[in-house]
Amino acid sequence: MRALSAALAAVCVAGAAPALAQDQPIKLGLGGKLRHFFFVSDQDQLPTERLNTAGMSTDAEVYFKGETTLENGLKISAAIELEAESRNDRNADEVYMDFRGGFGRLRIGEKESFNASFIGSPYPEAFLTTDERPIGEMAISRRNGITVNDTFTFKRFVNDVLGVQYQTPEMGGFQAAVAYHPSTADNEGTLDRATRSNNAFDISGKWQGEFGRGVKVSVAGGYVTVANRKTATGNDGLDAFNIGVSATVGDFVVGGTYMDVNPNNDLDEEDYGFGVMLKGNPWSVSADYTYALRDATPNAVIREKTQQIKLQGGYKLGPGINVGLAGFYTEQRTSVGVKFDGIGAVTGAMLAF
Repeated sequence: MRALSAALAAVCVAGAAPALAQDQPIKLGLGGKLRHFFFVSDQDQLPTERLNTAGMSTDAEVYFKGETTLENGLKISAAIELEAESRNDRNADEVYMDFRGGFGRLRIGEKESFNASFIGSPYPEAFLTTDERPIGEMAISRRNGITVNDTFTFKRFVNDVLGVQYQTPEMGGFQAAVAYHPSTADNEGTLDRATRSNNAFDISGKWQGEFGRGVKVSVAGGYVTVANRKTATGNDGLDAFNIGVSATVGDFVVGGTYMDVNPNNDLDEEDYGFGVMLKGNPWSVSADYTYALRDATPNAVIREKTQQIKLQGGYKLGPGINVGLAGFYTEQRTSVGVKFDGIGAVTGAMLAF
C-alpha cells in the first residue's frame, strides 16, 4: 500500500500548486460502442432441451470522457460509461477519475485493475474480442463451472467496482501497478465481511520492447489475492496469478496467456490460450485455441474441461467500423465425465464512435 499512499501524496502536493490552465470545469465528450452479432450453432443437448440453431447478441455502451491539464503539468481526466441495452442489470459500467503526472497514474473509482490493460488481448483475434464469447454468452450453452467471462485477467475476480489504483511511469519499457478494492461487488460504505468476499489486492507488471526488423515483444503478468468471507463456512477467497506473452513480426502477431486460480475451497482451475494472426489492412485473419481444467470437488478424479478452437476473419470498413466472421468448435466435459460438443459460426458488425 506504500505506492498508493505515495501517489495520493503526490496528487495532493500537485493540486496545491497555484493556477489552473483554465478556470472552466472539465467538459465531457461523447463516445461509445455498438456491436450486433448473429450466430448459428449445432450442439449437444439435454433430453429436456430444444435449443434453437440461430440467435443474436448485442453490446452497446455510451461513454462520457473529458480531460484537463493544470499549469503545473498535472493531468486530470474523468470517465463515465453507461450500458445502453436491456440485458445488463445496472446502468453505470465504469465511473472513475485519473490523475497523471511525473509520478505515474493514480486512478480512483469503478474500474478493473491495470492487470487487464497490461495483458490486453489474451491472444490475437481478427474479429471477436474478450467481450464476445461463443460459450456461455453467444452460441453455446455453458455446461460446467469453468469461468468463461474474462478468463485470463483479474477482471473475472474484481470487475468495475470501487477501488484505488496506482501505475508507475514507464521506465525502460517496464511498468508496474497495484490495485486495492475493499469489496468484490457493487456496494459502497460499510462492508460486512460475513456476507461477501472482500479486500482484493493485486500487483502486476509489464515489459515491452522493440528489436530490429520490426520485432516487438510484450510480457505481462500479476498476482491477486481476495479475502474470505468471515464466517464459519466462508471459503470464497482466492489467490491467482497470470502471465501473457506476445510477439509481433511485421504483419504477424503470436501470443498466449496462462492463468492459475487457487480458491480457498480447493476448486483449483488452470486456463491457457494461444493464437496467431495475420494483421492486414483492411483484412485480418486469425486462429486461436483455449483450454481450461477445473476441480468441481477438491482433488477431483475427473476434472471439468472446456476447450475451444476459433478461426476468424475481420474487415475494416472504415475508422471504428469493423465486420467479420468467426467459426468455432467447442468441447465441454462435466464433473461426471459427460461431454458436450458444439460447432457454429458468428458474424456481425462493430462500431466505435
